Amino acid sequence: MEAMRIQLDGKAKFTGNVKIEFQIRGQNARLVSVDVIPNTKSDEIARDLYKQLSLMAGGDVKLKQSGDRITLEKANKNAPPFSLRIAYQSIIGVSFLIDQD
Repeated sequence: MEAMRIQLDGKAKFTGNVKIEFQIRGQNARLVSVDVIPNTKSDEIARDLYKQLSLMAGGDVKLKQSGDRITLEKANKNAPPFSLRIAYQSIIGVSFLIDQD
């Protein structure tokens, strides 16, 4: 993909975890994992996901976070495409959307 977004909404009702698989074409998939406690707001979960994804993305993908939304886009025309998928989600009260931006 050229650009994607992760949109979160809600507040965690219980302790939970989300795992997102991040892969740049030609590289192995990497798993980003974030644990949450009850009453964690979606913007706080987005901030933690953003930090983890920033470490894995390197210079090929540019990330931005605004509230409960994270956008990812190729850093330049020559950067390889990337993909995201929710591998596991057990956070009750929070919805996740991964879409093309």
